Amino acid sequence: MSGRDGTEPVSRDELLYRRIPVSKGWYDERNGVSPEAFDPRKDEIGGISLFRNKYKTVKEVAKGPSKRGYYVAVLRAGDLIKEGIHIVPRPDPPHGPGHIELPGLTCENRLTSEALERKLALARLCLQVEGPFLQSAD
Repeated sequence: MSGRDGTEPVSRDELLYRRIPVSKGWYDERNGVSPEAFDPRKDEIGGISLFRNKYKTVKEVAKGPSKRGYYVAVLRAGDLIKEGIHIVPRPDPPHGPGHIELPGLTCENRLTSEALERKLALARLCLQVEGPFLQSAD
């Protein structure tokens, strides 16, 4: 089954979003995005999480538990593909149909030289950073 359920392949022109906690200091206007913003969290065992803009807005991606809020890094799928970074649609109940993973960056391989190269590439390929988005008391 493929279609508007999030399982369809990611097109090269799609924009992808990665949430970055403000509290970590991984982004500033002068230096841009640190490669650490793409370091897999302990729960990212299948690959780091990103979201597709055809399913989620920047503000939706920016929602989360951080009291200081989030930035959102914007990347283009085609740039990642050109760099050899594999993108896999992984819709699931907590994240919804817009969730994708980059299986080349997992918590298991995060300290390898290949993972470091991928994180450096992602930081370099970042088109822009939106935010910061502070958490509201909805």
